[in-house]
Amino acid sequence: MDNTRVAALVLAAGFSTRMKAFKPLLPLGGCSTMLARVVGLWRACGVRDIVVVSGHRAEEVEREAARAGCLCVCNRHPEEGMFSSVRAGLAFCLQNLPCADWLAVHPVDIPLVAQETIAALCARAGTAKKPCLVPVSDGKSGHPPLLARRVWQEIADFSGEGGLRAAMGAFAREEVEVRDSYLDTDLDRPEDYSWARELLARSGEGSPDA
Repeated sequence: MDNTRVAALVLAAGFSTRMKAFKPLLPLGGCSTMLARVVGLWRACGVRDIVVVSGHRAEEVEREAARAGCLCVCNRHPEEGMFSSVRAGLAFCLQNLPCADWLAVHPVDIPLVAQETIAALCARAGTAKKPCLVPVSDGKSGHPPLLARRVWQEIADFSGEGGLRAAMGAFAREEVEVRDSYLDTDLDRPEDYSWARELLARSGEGSPDA
């Protein structure tokens, strides 16, 4: 499988305040870190170009990203929120990924997205006419959206309220139907993390005591 037209932007710049531990570097399932798990989802679908946005504890995140074979860009102002990382990532990708036609935006703390969801999005990117692809399960949309290259600059330039969702509102979108209960399952708090580890252990991926 080779999806060279699709690239992925993994957002890992935040402070993890509610988790009381640094989310990108927490082990999860059979992976050494949450970041490695998200990267692995895209690698398994043949996506070669993966860009990690660092910010808080940038050196540690960038070392982990390098181990996973990813490119990195640092958000110098992570305190400005997630959309500041999206903007930094889009600017970097416009300059450094000339062959990518689509870019997925995947927050590192949404690591339970199904592999089948990633595969469905990558497949749809080959024929889609609308510039925003959004996975939808049981009528609810979630992450990760795919953005066609022709809208990257306009989204990066967006200065209004509402972040990425609002920026995407200016463009036509196509819903990609999937069966996935975890499109917007953020692991924000210690209890979320414990639940996710137990869930993956029950599925045979990793151990809650690892």
